[in-house]
Amino acid sequence: MSEQEMRLSKRMVELGLCSRREADAFIEQGRVRVDGQVVQQLGSRVSADQRIELEAPRMVLGELSISLLLNRSADSQLPLASLISPAQRFARDGSEVNFNPRHLKALQQAGALDAGSHGLLALTLDKKLARKLADAEQEYLVQLDSAPTADALKQQLQQLTWPGKPPRGLKISRQSDRQLRMVLSAVLPGQPLAICQALGLQPLGLRCIRIGKLGIGELPVGQWRYLLPMESF
Repeated sequence: MSEQEMRLSKRMVELGLCSRREADAFIEQGRVRVDGQVVQQLGSRVSADQRIELEAPRMVLGELSISLLLNRSADSQLPLASLISPAQRFARDGSEVNFNPRHLKALQQAGALDAGSHGLLALTLDKKLARKLADAEQEYLVQLDSAPTADALKQQLQQLTWPGKPPRGLKISRQSDRQLRMVLSAVLPGQPLAICQALGLQPLGLRCIRIGKLGIGELPVGQWRYLLPMESF
């Protein structure tokens, strides 16, 4: 190693590209090129004569919080880290964020979390967003062998008693002979299934299709994408 080499982040600061803290974040985001090649490894070293480029437009640290959307398949039993890899990334992900395994560190989740549920799953490193997701409205499609009629469902809901506080914002409607729509807020682990069972229903599947304002859209089953800058829950 040459004595003239220095850490890439330190060299970025010397060049006036950003602050030291921002430099590490930009490197992880894949927004730094050394002699035309993207460098994402923290601690990388460069020499003074190498060309350092920071991809424009410049982002501030607050905009670098990583958030993902995953369409979890019904039969997926793999750990989360195995479900999010470059091979499973949505081909039409328009975020232009370069994948880095460090993005999977300490992700907080909301949506299709429980065994037996599938569909939309939101994951974020942003603590403020995680708190928002914890209170967000979620929408599920409940698959059944036979759905109760609208009148029967209304009567079941009126007669239902809860051991604790009733679910926030609970709305259930009949969509077809084999499907119900369930909407509720501040969803607790296992709660969608528990609500179905309290109504005497045995769901064949619980598919989350919306979290807050964001729906599952065209995201294929088993694939994921980064949240776009203009998107919000």
